[in-house]
Amino acid sequence: MKWLKSYKSYSESLKLDFSVSVVNIDESLSINIENILSSIGAEEVDIFDKFSLPKDDYIDKLDIENLSDNIEFINSLSSIGLKKSQIQNSEDYECYANKPCRFMFIYNIEANELENPNYIIIQSWSDSLEKWSNSKLYKVNGDIKKFYDKLSSKTIEIDDDGEKYLYTSSNKNEWELKSGKENDIYKKVFRKDDLEQIIKDNKVKVNII
Repeated sequence: MKWLKSYKSYSESLKLDFSVSVVNIDESLSINIENILSSIGAEEVDIFDKFSLPKDDYIDKLDIENLSDNIEFINSLSSIGLKKSQIQNSEDYECYANKPCRFMFIYNIEANELENPNYIIIQSWSDSLEKWSNSKLYKVNGDIKKFYDKLSSKTIEIDDDGEKYLYTSSNKNEWELKSGKENDIYKKVFRKDDLEQIIKDNKVKVNII
């Protein structure tokens, strides 16, 4: 049996039988926004209360692009010693998010953008509604590098009859061998299609780490 073990919705595991289905690495490794946020211990916060925003004025204006350009919002941040970053879009990265998202960080006004942000404002695309959902505010309780790692990097362990090979990827297209003995089958670098073929052709277990 060929199967891939994945973690979805925090700890839920998923087994796929590749003898009866097509191997799709991107689909199997996709991760939801909640899991990405959990990597930084993100805690949802009421954006109106935290930034003293009048709810009646902003209830329909929580699009992240609107917030980023809104002078009143920028001034509200400044009044409590905060500032915003530029908007970033997941589609600008080779990433594993299961749906597009865009986000910006909120910093102490004296901080530079190499430092850890205080908050993240994030907005995700809703296929069912065919539009962007309302932006949400989260307190950042961990290293923001973990957010980017979760978003765009993956490590998998291939177990081929007891022989283990650790591969990592940070661009979805190439997988590099980090642990295990390189040989004619398990090469130093795989293209994504080649890795999918190895999983399909060999009776292996693949653990997502």
